Amino acid sequence: MIDTPFTIEELHGDGVRFHAAALADVLHDCVCNGASVGFLPPFGLADARRFWLGVAQQVDSGARTVFVARDADGVCGTVQLALATPANGAHRAEVNKMLVHTRARRRGIARQLMLAAEARARELGRRLLVLDTWTGSGAQHLYEQLGFEVSGIIPAFARLDDGSLGATTVMYKLLAPRLAVADADPASPEAAGLLAELSARLAALTGDDGTASFDAAAVRGPRAAFVLARAGDAAVGCGALRPLDGRIGELKRMYARPGSGAGAALLAALEERAVALDYAELWLETRAVNTRAIRFYERQGYRRIANYGKYAGNPAAVCFGKGLGQQG
Repeated sequence: MIDTPFTIEELHGDGVRFHAAALADVLHDCVCNGASVGFLPPFGLADARRFWLGVAQQVDSGARTVFVARDADGVCGTVQLALATPANGAHRAEVNKMLVHTRARRRGIARQLMLAAEARARELGRRLLVLDTWTGSGAQHLYEQLGFEVSGIIPAFARLDDGSLGATTVMYKLLAPRLAVADADPASPEAAGLLAELSARLAALTGDDGTASFDAAAVRGPRAAFVLARAGDAAVGCGALRPLDGRIGELKRMYARPGSGAGAALLAALEERAVALDYAELWLETRAVNTRAIRFYERQGYRRIANYGKYAGNPAAVCFGKGLGQQG
């Protein structure tokens, strides 16, 4: 499929009305192709248009915001944030109607829509996003990659178009303060403090603090990097990239202070740097007992590979790899 460009924009109420026919086509297409988004066939374009005109009124009142994706053929995707909450819930928003037309899938549109919605939620001071999605769906996998956690599964939640009752998965994401990731010296006091925290946690979890596998000089070279994540003035995470073999780079000393939400930002920054340095793959190792790290890397698109180098034959080690061409 040709990777044609697209843009993401937020619509005001009049914008929703202007694009109502195109938005109706997206909703109609998704419902007719089995999406569990609150509607069942028979569901016509007129029904879909009425829905969007109702949404426009909610956007006018500030109760909802709408994002759309557009390509050369018009509107091809959309997502909403429901903002009307009780007084004790003004810190949260609900993600609704994440839709991508079947003609435009597998192009990263859903991911970019979600990132735009998340950025807007932060601007509005919302610190928690919640949603529910069809259990086991591709959408659930996307949300997990974007850092959403599973709260629970409700069986027999929604009627499907074949008459059966399907389960829904309730998910949430705590939005940490906006993070900035930048290069740093691994010997700086801030970096040393974070690395010491990581070593202590690894030692408590695995019995090995990991320092024997890290050489600061190896992440100062021309094809290497060491970065810190900051929330305001505080350094809350770190990570390193070093050359391993040809166009394969290795991630080392990945650490995000608990509750900071820095892990995904650090990983994205290091992946971006690896692309710029012409790496084709990234590999890493973690311990089998470190189930939190394993789940994190799996959500970010990393897949288990054969243990490499000094980890070969070590059952306590788990190795992961990701082809950088798979991003987005």
